[in-house]
Amino acid sequence: MAPNDVKVLSSAHAQSAAPTTATPSPHALRGSAALSRRIASLFQFGRSRRSLTILDQALVSGSNFITGIILVRGLGLVEFGRFTIAYAILLLANSVQLSFISSPMITLGSLCATTEERRHFVRGIFGVQVIFCAIASLLAVLGAAVYVSVRPHAGAMGFLWPFSSAVVAFLMQDWLRRYYFTVGKAAASVWNDAISYLGQVVVLCLLWWAHRLTLNTALWSIAVTSGTAFALGAMLERLASTREETRESWRQAHAISIDLGIANQLQWLVYQGAMLIGAGVVGAQAAGGVRATQNIVGPVNVAYQAMENIVPLRAAEEMKRGGIERVSAFLFRFGSIGFVALLVFFSVAALFSRQFLSFFYGRQLHAYAAVLDLQMLYFLLTWPIRQVSFLFRTIRRTRPILVGSVVAAVVSLAAVYPAVRGFGAVGIMLAAVAAQIGNLAYMVVVWARMPKVQARVFEAQPE
Repeated sequence: MAPNDVKVLSSAHAQSAAPTTATPSPHALRGSAALSRRIASLFQFGRSRRSLTILDQALVSGSNFITGIILVRGLGLVEFGRFTIAYAILLLANSVQLSFISSPMITLGSLCATTEERRHFVRGIFGVQVIFCAIASLLAVLGAAVYVSVRPHAGAMGFLWPFSSAVVAFLMQDWLRRYYFTVGKAAASVWNDAISYLGQVVVLCLLWWAHRLTLNTALWSIAVTSGTAFALGAMLERLASTREETRESWRQAHAISIDLGIANQLQWLVYQGAMLIGAGVVGAQAAGGVRATQNIVGPVNVAYQAMENIVPLRAAEEMKRGGIERVSAFLFRFGSIGFVALLVFFSVAALFSRQFLSFFYGRQLHAYAAVLDLQMLYFLLTWPIRQVSFLFRTIRRTRPILVGSVVAAVVSLAAVYPAVRGFGAVGIMLAAVAAQIGNLAYMVVVWARMPKVQARVFEAQPE
């Protein structure tokens, strides 16, 4: 009995002493799998079109924000006012391009049935873009020459080439970034905009540090950085277009392009035009002050520009799935959430308007706090206007966009002169805000009264 007892005890002791392998509990396995799914979804979100678009626009708006601060501090308010006037003309050309070419490209390109159809369409739009840019460059040179002849001063001829070069390079690079969003290459837009916009910040910083920052060198910095980004992107994409592709793409886009083109020029009058009129009445310093306050709101422009590159594509997808009812519901839901978020943000920010201006620009712009408050109201009203515009673009019924812009332009032009005479720089923004209210009221009424059955331009399509 004794030996057996020993054996039994030894065996039991050996089993208890041996290392054991822990078996994970079902709860631990579920927790590990959930964590893995979250990490995977995080990486997937980082590579998604939406996140890359937001990242790209954050880069662009952040760079523009820093650029504005550098220019105000490096040029001074009066010289920055002159830069603002030149930049307003550049934005006019860009708004023409956006409405005639880029916006139809994004909307109609996202409605293409196949990838091959989209490829042929955007190649044709590139041909339209080249023609437009050739015309824009000629008009920029002629316009700058006329300005120099009407208002000659020392160094005026030196303004001609940097301005026209900046217009051409900026337009081509801006079209390229919209092209990337249309064909689903949001990641490419990030690195291309980094070259253009971050490169511009670096060049301006170097010019400021070397005491070489002037109106002309600032324009050359736009031309060089934007031109470099476009040239590299065009080479990698092998952009080209045949005459047939150009003609066919313009045939598809021209109806929308005409309405959006006229509407965008009228919108340009609402804000940029009012600013130019205000500068003519009270001086370039007022335009510089208004532009500087707009730059403070610039970071919020991330949401607006990202929306321009995301929402039309998503609206087209919703239209294919469920017709106008579904796309209307999507835009109303998205617009309501964004409007409430912006309302809360701007309401809090308005409490610190003076502090923001003093921090970024110094006390020279301390008196423009009311202008900054009106800038935020202007941006807030723009949000719902964009949602209604996206609906009309998606269903290819763009005439209400045009008429709404006519209403806005009439209100702005009628109000700007007496408002500026009475309130100075604040009057520029008062006129712009009044115009936005008129535009929004008209478009909301049209949306509410729009017959849903007749507006079903596309049949619901299967996934």
